[in-house]
Amino acid sequence: MASASQYACQARFMNLREWVTWGQKMLGCLDSLDDDMKEAYSFLLQYRDLIDELGVCVESVTYLETLCKREGFGLRTNALCQHHIIRNLIGNATNRRACVGLRMLDYFKRQAAVLNDSRQIRNISSDIIESEFGILKSKVSSNKLNGFTRMILMLPLYPKIAVYSDAKKQNFKVRLANVKLKDIDLWAKENLSPNRVVLRSRTLNNAS
Repeated sequence: MASASQYACQARFMNLREWVTWGQKMLGCLDSLDDDMKEAYSFLLQYRDLIDELGVCVESVTYLETLCKREGFGLRTNALCQHHIIRNLIGNATNRRACVGLRMLDYFKRQAAVLNDSRQIRNISSDIIESEFGILKSKVSSNKLNGFTRMILMLPLYPKIAVYSDAKKQNFKVRLANVKLKDIDLWAKENLSPNRVVLRSRTLNNAS
């Protein structure tokens, strides 16, 4: 288990992209500021080289993340990532930036050894799952007392109907004919927690 000091060390790099973007923007407009503001932000000048290096690193990480999310992680994607690192991070770089690139390159080389099947493609992003839960949350009741309702059954359905070509493969007529409302009620009874709003209403009705 990681110690508190290790977490503190890792936390220094949280929101690094936002800090680098801010530093780049401030350096870009520093000359247009008044004298007081220039003096206040003059400390950025001594870190200009570091900010520029981190900007290249962050840009490369963003590119690699996007590539792996869109294409999936396989030997072809791995090779494209390594080529990008060699060309953009290691090639003609300072020692600090080259060190970052070499560590990233070492990671991708280790992963390439695991991907021993050239046809094997792995999904390494949780964006799809998070998006589906976001869609569900936008449709469920805003009353927290309701909890999850039968609406949660739409969660595995959405990926099958979001794309028209996939939706055409679904025989909805057969599915609607085979699944009865009582089946949904039985599933909810066996799998969902009691609805607090309903329980409260029943209690108040019994009390009256």
